[in-house]
Amino acid sequence: LHIRSSVIFYRTLIISLFTVSFNYHFSSNSTIMVLGIDPLAAVVALVAIVAALFFLSGAGGSSGGESSATPDVNSYPIELRPEHVKYMKEKEEEWCSGTFGKGLRCIFDFLREESDESVETIFAEKPKYTEGFEPNMIFVHPPQLDWFAEKGIKISTEKGEEYKELSRVSRACFDWAMRQEAEGNSQDKTLFEEMRCLNC
Repeated sequence: LHIRSSVIFYRTLIISLFTVSFNYHFSSNSTIMVLGIDPLAAVVALVAIVAALFFLSGAGGSSGGESSATPDVNSYPIELRPEHVKYMKEKEEEWCSGTFGKGLRCIFDFLREESDESVETIFAEKPKYTEGFEPNMIFVHPPQLDWFAEKGIKISTEKGEEYKELSRVSRACFDWAMRQEAEGNSQDKTLFEEMRCLNC
């Protein structure tokens, strides 16, 4: 979010500077012209400074923060039932369109702001399904994985079991949310509408 906002800001600023340059270049009454400074040269210098700030700030690169995290390298095979995937896609279409899996990431961020007791309750949700799971490559933010590790949910080093716990709690999240909705206590606004910036 921060990177996208920075790119838009700097792009808009550069376009504005060129527009000002054009207007000043053909205006004999501009203050810059009165001072004896070529307005085009002045704006070109300003654009160079802005471009330097753009790259130094990291807006154009992948240094630091979340910028190095991408769906290509930070996606994991989370095992879900087709019903879970259907629910997630419906919520993403209605509330939080984006890359596949954003609905689950929204729930993860919701949990990160909840009390330990609430998190433990949701993680212990009685499984609605016990079989028929299919792996789905879902992008997970590195800070979310760090938070899971703090809660004891880690990627296993045992072959074939690497994402077993991550899959289990992901299903628990969906089972909890789907049960709440079925009981007439939908958590949609809390889970998907409220804007959080925990991974910015």
